[in-house]
Amino acid sequence: MVDARGQLAAETPEGGRALAVHRGTYALLPSAPDLLLFLRTPVEGGTAAAPRVVLAGDLGGFPLSDLIAFLSQSRWTGTIRVNAPAGERSVTLKEGEVRAATSDDAADRIGEVMVRLGYVDRARLEEVLREQPPSKVGRALVERGVLQAHELFRCVTHQVSEIFHAIMLAREGAFVLVDQSLEERTGHAVQLSTQSLLMDSIRKIDELAHFRKRIPHGRMLVRAVRSADERLEEDERLVLQLADGGRTVLELGTAARLGEFDATKAVFRLVSDGYAELSEGKGGAAPPAQAPPAPLTPPLGRPAAVSAAEPAQKQRAPQRTVDERQVARVFNFIFREIRDEVAKQDMDREFIAAANAALANQALSAAPVLVGLAFAADGSLPERRLLEAFEAGRNQLGADAVAAFKQALTDVMFFLLFQAGELLESRADEDLARRVKELLATLEV
Repeated sequence: MVDARGQLAAETPEGGRALAVHRGTYALLPSAPDLLLFLRTPVEGGTAAAPRVVLAGDLGGFPLSDLIAFLSQSRWTGTIRVNAPAGERSVTLKEGEVRAATSDDAADRIGEVMVRLGYVDRARLEEVLREQPPSKVGRALVERGVLQAHELFRCVTHQVSEIFHAIMLAREGAFVLVDQSLEERTGHAVQLSTQSLLMDSIRKIDELAHFRKRIPHGRMLVRAVRSADERLEEDERLVLQLADGGRTVLELGTAARLGEFDATKAVFRLVSDGYAELSEGKGGAAPPAQAPPAPLTPPLGRPAAVSAAEPAQKQRAPQRTVDERQVARVFNFIFREIRDEVAKQDMDREFIAAANAALANQALSAAPVLVGLAFAADGSLPERRLLEAFEAGRNQLGADAVAAFKQALTDVMFFLLFQAGELLESRADEDLARRVKELLATLEV
C-alpha cells in the first residue's frame, strides 16, 4: 500500500519478500491513476521466469483493439488482463487465437449466459448450482439432459465473445499482458477467430460512442421517472424497475445480470424516451471522452474466414492450389483422429451422438454443405456425399467456394475439439491439438 505520506509498504510478509527482490532506487513514471510504474535507475537488465507481465498500459490512452490485432497476427500466446471499474476480465490467446476468457462480473458467468440465451430457466440452474461448482454446471446440465452438447458449446462461445467485447469496450482502468500459457488457466477452452471478434467489437464500440453522448460513463446514477409500458423490452423493463436513484449504470447491470454494454444500451433507451433520468454519482465528473478506435485495416486485419490455424505469413507466400477433395480428405482424417482419442475413454458413442445432434440442428455452421450429413461410427463424414453437397452448393459458398467449404469444416472441428476437451485429460487434449495442427498445416496455402 501507499499511505497518505507517500510511503510504500507491503501488507503481508509475502509482499515484503516480493519487494525485497527488487531492492534499489526507482523513478516513478507518470501513468494512469490505477497503475504505478517504477523504473530502476540505473537499469540492470536481466530476465524473469513466466508467468510475468510483459506489457502494461492505460485503457484510456491506448487502443487495445490495435494491440490485440497485432498479437493475433504475431500468433502470440498469453493472457490479456483488464482491470476496469466494471471488474476484472481476461482473455487468453494461443498462437494468436482466442482460446479462453474469465470474468469476475456475475453477469458473465456461464449459468447467467445460459439463462439469458433461454437454454435453461433460473430455477433449474439454481438447483444444479446447489450440487455442483459453477465451473461444472454446463457439463452437469448436459449429463442431466437439460442441454445438448452443441447448446453448451454455443453458450460457452457466446460467453467468451461477450467477455472479449467487454474488454474492448473498456475505456478506464489498466491492462496487462501476461506471458502465460493456456494450461495455467481454468475453465472451458474454445477456439474463436480473434479477427472476427475484433470486427464485431468495432461495431459495438461505435454504438457505445453514440450512447456515451448521453451517458458519459458507467458511474452515473439512474432514477426512474415514469412507469414501464408495453413499448419496453424485458431488459429495459427490469433495469427501470431497479433504477431507484441509488444505483449506477454499472450497478444496474450487475443487479439485472447484464453486461456493461447491454446495461448502457438499456439505460440509453430509458433516458432517451423519458422513462429515467441521470445524475452524477460515484466517481464525480465524467472522464474526458475517448474517440473510438478506427476500423482495423491491413496489415493488422485478416479476413474472418481464414482458419485459426493459418499463419499470417502464409497469406503472403506463393499460393498453391488446394481443392475440395483434399480439404474433405484432411478434415475426415482429423475427425477420425479426434474420435479415436475419445474412444480411449470409452466415450466415442456418446461423442458421435452429440456431434450428429449438432449437425442435425445445423448448430455448427450455416453452410449448405453439411445439411443432411451425419458422422459414421469411426468419426468421419461420408466423403462422396460431402463432395456432392459441395458441388450442389458451390454457388451459395461465395467467390472462394473452397475457402468457405474449409471454414464450414473448421467450425465442425472446433466443436469436436471442444467436446473432446471436456472428456480428455489435459495432456491428451494438448497432444491431440498438436496432431490436429500438423494435419491442418497440410492445407495451408
